[in-house]
Amino acid sequence: MEISPLKAVADWMRTADLTEVVYRKGGAGFSLTAGGAGDCAPLTVPAMPAGRFLSVPSDGVGVFQWSEPGKPRKTVEGVDVAAGDAVGVIVTGAGAAKPVVSPHAGRVAKIFVDAGQAVDYGQPLILLESR
Repeated sequence: MEISPLKAVADWMRTADLTEVVYRKGGAGFSLTAGGAGDCAPLTVPAMPAGRFLSVPSDGVGVFQWSEPGKPRKTVEGVDVAAGDAVGVIVTGAGAAKPVVSPHAGRVAKIFVDAGQAVDYGQPLILLESR
């Protein structure tokens, strides 16, 4: 086995601040893992510029609904929401409804979920266009 391609990947891992790389193709492949925390120097990444779009992530695991039972749906594409507005609810396994609160103000640009869809923690639910 020729080592130089693996050395190139290991060098790249250090520049990308990765701790593990796995590659498989056609039944062959390799796996590289960094030896320890002290082996790789931390990579300083400059701050990214503020984006035009901001996501509203799920802060729980459960089933997404647009509103609590008996209340109308307020969140549709094109509608403005303020920071702190409830844009939906997540019903947990215990049956409790936890509101999904928008951390940002903006216009609803894209909706990624439907009512009754299972969602995971951190999953983007809605994309807001900042104003």
